[in-house]
Order: sequence, then structure tokens, then C-alpha cells
Amino acid sequence: MRCLIVGGGGPVGISLLYICKNLGWTAAVVDPRRPMDYAAHQKALAGTLEKWTIQHYSMGDFQHRVSAEKFDAVIDLTPTLDKRATMTYCDNLGIPLINSTMVDYKDDIHIAAFNFICERPHVSNQAHVAASGMNPGALNAMAEEIIQTKLHGEAPDEIVYWEYDDTIPASGKFSGPSTTWCPGESGAELTEDWTFEVLDGGSVLLHEDALSWTPQSFRGIGVPFSKVPVPPDGDAFLCGHEECLYMGWLHDTAVKFIYGFHADNMKLIREGGYCQSPELLIREPQMELKGTDYVGVAVRSGTEWYGQYCTMTNSAQLPTDTNATCWLVASGMAASILALQKNKTKPGVYLTHEMPGWMDAFRSLIQVNDYKVLASECS
Repeated sequence: MRCLIVGGGGPVGISLLYICKNLGWTAAVVDPRRPMDYAAHQKALAGTLEKWTIQHYSMGDFQHRVSAEKFDAVIDLTPTLDKRATMTYCDNLGIPLINSTMVDYKDDIHIAAFNFICERPHVSNQAHVAASGMNPGALNAMAEEIIQTKLHGEAPDEIVYWEYDDTIPASGKFSGPSTTWCPGESGAELTEDWTFEVLDGGSVLLHEDALSWTPQSFRGIGVPFSKVPVPPDGDAFLCGHEECLYMGWLHDTAVKFIYGFHADNMKLIREGGYCQSPELLIREPQMELKGTDYVGVAVRSGTEWYGQYCTMTNSAQLPTDTNATCWLVASGMAASILALQKNKTKPGVYLTHEMPGWMDAFRSLIQVNDYKVLASECS
């Protein structure tokens, strides 16, 4: 498998390169920046990393590259390339494209998701997988699996995506508001973008931004407190994510995403207000990370919550220039390629929960834990 990873210089791209190595794939990377520990990655990824093109790709550059070389798959991790245009262009060439989101710089999250639901990109030659990271991505597939196997296809009363990331420098001190993924996008998600939740019946309730909206609690949303050290009274944000619209409108049910950080980091983020520039927490040769990212979904039927969750701990086993959060996202991307490899899927643009064999592929990379709790046990 030979992949082109556009926008592969960030922590998700670095994780994905090491997953490619584990799977025996090769990859060419395009990104205007190289990671800090690039020399070490070159050595560790010998035989996997073919070439690193230091360039910011325009749509014309993208089209020229995929037309000029043979790739088995194209992976789009950029915030700027038009998601529809890249997919349709690759389809014309017979190349499957996998992206981590259908949101680019042009639209707000709920608008991009709405547009995708109303009209998917027109393709006729290949199967492509959209929004296939961790969330959106793996959590959609996990929620759908629960609905089909535990609720036997019946619509749930509520779906809640939850994430608690207590990543912290090994020193035990944050230097300021911090994040484990793209600082620009992370900061915008909390302070600039409309946040939202889907209400029962399909209405989208918009709030001006996550930072100013009512602090959220992990209580009462189906988190298995006996299994994961998520603080029941921990502060959290309501964040508007694509998966809320995809699943809320599919099942005509209420959906929201609750996101919390280490208590010290939450305090710094709230105190930082609207002018903050979050620091990206990644493993560095001189700075280790500790802490774990817990990501799950809870599906309620009556008084019972059925759920699945994944955990990834920051450790020296992860490469430098990345972290546990981004390894989970990269695993979702790789799972989409594995599912495409192993299943003869008709041409179309798929979300992860629609892709045959997607959860099997994801489970080959990441452990997925199942649980069930009563409403009284998580409140």
C-alpha cells in the first residue's frame, strides 16, 4: 500500500507514519513544515517514508501530484483543501481518498456537516471514507454498532460522546492553556466556532461558543465511572462536532459531545479567555508527557446506557512529535484504509458507520471496551 499523506507534518501525520510502518505500507508526505525531531523520524521510518515535500499545496498542486504518480490511497489531513474537490478529483483518477473531517476553512462545523448530509460529493469509480479519525470517525462506528447489536436497530433515546484528556507534561506543570491537537483548530473550537447539540427531533441548538456556554458535567451522561478515572464533577465543554449531526439526524435523537481536560488545564483555558493560543503538548526528546486520553460513546435506551470507549496513554512507546490523542485519530484513518482493502465496497462516499468491516479494522489497531451502566450509576 502506497499512500500520499497531505498535511502529514502534524502530530496526527507522525502517528500515521508509524502505523504505516507497523502495517508494512509506504508513504509520501506533503507539508510546509517538518517536525522538530525529523532526523530521528527519517531514521526510524527508513523504508516507510519515501519523500517529504516541503510545500503548502494548492488545489492545483494537489491535482498535479496525484495525476503524476501512482498512489493506492490519498489521505487528506489538511485544514485548507476543499474536501469535496479533493474527493471528486481522486475518484476521477480511481484513487480512494480518506479524510479526517468534512470541515475545511470555508464553513462552520454544523454547516459543513449539514451540507454533507444533504448532498454528498458525486463519485462513481471508488469507495472513499470521510470524517474517519477518532471523533468524528471511530465514535460514529461505535455508536452504530451499539444501536444495531444492543438496541437491535431501534432508535436510542440519547447519544452522548464523551472525552476526558488528562495529558500533562511529566514535570506536572502546564506553562499555559494546552491542547493535544492542532492549536489553531483547538482554540477556535472553544472560543470562535459556534458550538451546538442536536435535540430530540433533529433541531440543532446553537450556542455562540463553547467557552462562554454553561460548564458541562460528566455526570448523568453514561460515563462508566467504575471503569475509567473520569472525574464525575469535572469541568467540561460542550463542543459542536460533525458526528452529532450525522448520528442525530440518522436516528432522530438527541446527540452531544462533552470534552474535558486535566483540572489545571481547564482552569488555565477558562482564565485564558478569548485571546489564548494553546500550547501543543507532544512528546519531545527533552519533554515527556504523562496522562491518558479517554474517549467513548454512551447510548441510552430508557434507564440503561450502553457504551464503548478507548483509552490511550502517553508513554515512551509513542514516537516523538505526537501524543496519545493523535495516535487515536491516526488509528481511525488507518482503519478506513484497512476496511477498504479487505472489503469490496461499491463506489460511494462513506462515513465510518456505513463502511463494511470498519470496526473490525479499528479493533485490529486499538482496543475497544464495552460497558453497560444504569442511569442511577452514572449520576
